[in-house]
Amino acid sequence: MRRFLGMNGGRLAAYTVLAVVLASASNAWADGLRTSTLGNCSIALLDEDNQLNPYDFGRNPAYLLSDFGDAWVRTNESHDQEWGTLKRPYDPLLVDDSYIGVEGRKRLNERQVVWGRFTYERLWQREQSRSLEIDQYNDPFYLTDLTTGDFLYYGPTTRVDYSLRLTPRVTIGAGFDYDISTGLKDVYTRPQVVHNYFKGNIGVLIEANRNWLLGFIARPVRIQNRTEFDKTDEGYDNQIYRYAGDGIYEVRSFSSYSIREVLWGGEFGVQNFIMTDRIKIGTNFTYGLVQNKIRYNATNPEAVGFWQDKTYDFEMLARYAPASVPLVLGLSGRIMNQDGWAKRPRFNNVLLYDNPTNLRSAGAGASYLMRPVNLLVSAEYVLNAFDIEANDYGANSFKHREITQNIGRFGLEYTAYNVFAVRAGVEATDYLIDRWLKLPSNMDRFRFTWGWSYTWHFWQIEAQLLNARSTRENDDRERRDLSSILWFTRSE
Repeated sequence: MRRFLGMNGGRLAAYTVLAVVLASASNAWADGLRTSTLGNCSIALLDEDNQLNPYDFGRNPAYLLSDFGDAWVRTNESHDQEWGTLKRPYDPLLVDDSYIGVEGRKRLNERQVVWGRFTYERLWQREQSRSLEIDQYNDPFYLTDLTTGDFLYYGPTTRVDYSLRLTPRVTIGAGFDYDISTGLKDVYTRPQVVHNYFKGNIGVLIEANRNWLLGFIARPVRIQNRTEFDKTDEGYDNQIYRYAGDGIYEVRSFSSYSIREVLWGGEFGVQNFIMTDRIKIGTNFTYGLVQNKIRYNATNPEAVGFWQDKTYDFEMLARYAPASVPLVLGLSGRIMNQDGWAKRPRFNNVLLYDNPTNLRSAGAGASYLMRPVNLLVSAEYVLNAFDIEANDYGANSFKHREITQNIGRFGLEYTAYNVFAVRAGVEATDYLIDRWLKLPSNMDRFRFTWGWSYTWHFWQIEAQLLNARSTRENDDRERRDLSSILWFTRSE
């Protein structure tokens, strides 16, 4: 349920969509619990799950073989609650998200490595006003009724990556993400939502020379959300409002009804890495194209909406580690152009919605290990410049904002005898971003984390506690977030 191609079908808090893209999305695909606890520092922080290589920075499955260390198996659990009235109109008042899972990686032989994870999640969207979808903000077409109720979703999530070395210089890899969940609203109109997500992951890695790697990635994706309405327990017909943008809607009344939303497309990427003992530089260029079709009624399907999203995304990360001091310096950069537009099939020559989004980002960070006291200090700063348009022609609403966002991160880690570690971190963001420009403006978010780990023979225990708060000047409303994560890992 967690990954929805940047339009997440899992935890639907107020900070989805571009907020996920912002936080250096591909910089740490792997399970970065340590980096998360250290204030989300990732630019210059060295970590097993945050290395500057084609897998941790870009998730090219072909590099999994080179990224392999020891084999291990892990059980994990997480619980998160986010609540508050400082949110978009259709976001739940409270989100309660829990999962349990198992994860592991293993070397099959000298040429093959596999990694996999399976989790089972319960997502509870409480006091959701009007919205009848798992994510109301993934395109301009959406459904509502006039009630407020709870949605409860259950379902498994699977992630698998595999790497095979063909020759000393060529490695290939393949993997996939698959989620399925079913949710039900507990009050009239009582829709049942079935969410089905699949994303492939195919990679090729060429070692041009000892320090130069070239990578190629292809990721096909298909997402389907099917909503079923049946005769309600109250005994009368359902009545829904189906919107095309915020200004055009139709009222439908029926005893049973079916709505099917299918998104498909893919991403194609090129990676370039220079990796020496002291300097590492990695770049990812990704082109993405997805299309979303919305059809109503199962017997005689009626096409009512079409949404297309095109993305050009270039990311860079560089690190330098001097030979004489325990210091790591890092620089990051990003250029992303995203263009989405929508039409209604019955009015194919009329543009309904236009949503171009541009991001320019630059960041710098440093990590320093005070060896006499075994204290690691990491700090970084990221500057993001956004240019966002949200043009709803049906509602005669034309929004344009140029936004500068500042993100600061700081983390501390103390290690004793290479056995026990305690961590703390803080992340401050001065302007939360929503692609649809429906979040209250000038929101600030402060994220505080604490964690620890303990290693005993082949076992390691890791834990994190998080407390986040989002506020707005001269506004009594706020948004809070509390979560906990616990890992048990056994090395083989």
